[in-house]
Amino acid sequence: MRVRIESAGRLHLGFVDLHGGLGRRFGSIGVALNEPLLVLEAAPHDRLWVEGLERERTAAFARRFFERYAPYCGRDSWPCARLRVLKAIPRHMGLGSGTQLALATGVALARLYALDISIADIAETMERGQRSGIGIGAFQNGGFMVDGGRAMGNGHRSGRVPPLIFRQPFPEKWLFVVAIPQVRAGLSAGAELSAFRELAPPSSDAVLRISRILLMKMLPSLVEEEIEPFGEAMTEIDRLVGDAFCSVQGGCYASAICGHLVDHMLEQGAYGAGQSSWGPAVYGLVSGKEQARSLAQAVHRFVAGKCETTVFYTSARNEGFRISTIIDQGCAESLTDCSPGQR
Repeated sequence: MRVRIESAGRLHLGFVDLHGGLGRRFGSIGVALNEPLLVLEAAPHDRLWVEGLERERTAAFARRFFERYAPYCGRDSWPCARLRVLKAIPRHMGLGSGTQLALATGVALARLYALDISIADIAETMERGQRSGIGIGAFQNGGFMVDGGRAMGNGHRSGRVPPLIFRQPFPEKWLFVVAIPQVRAGLSAGAELSAFRELAPPSSDAVLRISRILLMKMLPSLVEEEIEPFGEAMTEIDRLVGDAFCSVQGGCYASAICGHLVDHMLEQGAYGAGQSSWGPAVYGLVSGKEQARSLAQAVHRFVAGKCETTVFYTSARNEGFRISTIIDQGCAESLTDCSPGQR
């Protein structure tokens, strides 16, 4: 028997409130993607055995799972599982690889051991959602999401995963052209934590501006499927958030080429563009495959001879992770289920 789980990357479109004056901080905006994919398998084994891609991180997440849930696994000898990552999301590129791998590992092991554990509990065990709940929301439900930030202080709410306060399916015809220049990787782990500690809080006016654009332009445009105002809102929020991070990332973008790519996408007709999370992944919003192909080709021409860059286009993912149990029967395989996760 094997458990197979599939999830995908996400774009982090910005923070609503880095000020925190109302008792909550961050508040993220994001959208799940259909590419790049993460595919992970888990199977019974007499010890912890990890193979394939992302072995080190997968093993670390598996150990964290067993440290927390070993008493419920029903085995005296632990950790015991064979894990294999068949496809991986590029790490530290701004596409949310760590959260997807952590949750996929935890959910696959929970299925393998028939444990009824919520995704929120697994996220807390894996120490995900420390600032943003978008990666967790993308894993669980997909679509376009806004979370309510993290409660500040030492109360019982402060340790919880940021609550998802808005979720809407993303229009199928709206596609993203994603460009990942081969420059310094985006901040993560300790470096990311240090950057947030050093970050000076933005003005209340900037937070109010982002909140107004989100509430009165971005969300209504999405619900009414008006791509032009949605793209304008997306771009403006990205720039306002980028301004807030200038002091810790050396500018509004992770590197000069990221800023040039964003500008070029807009010049070439993208409805909106920006940098995902700490980058270096940047994105441009288009309508339909023809415009997506055209913009991707324009980006390839733009970076030729300047910087090695991965360029692709993808639609949004409007469902959560998919999980299946595979029963090996000789050389044949039997799927007992294959359904989007909803827990």
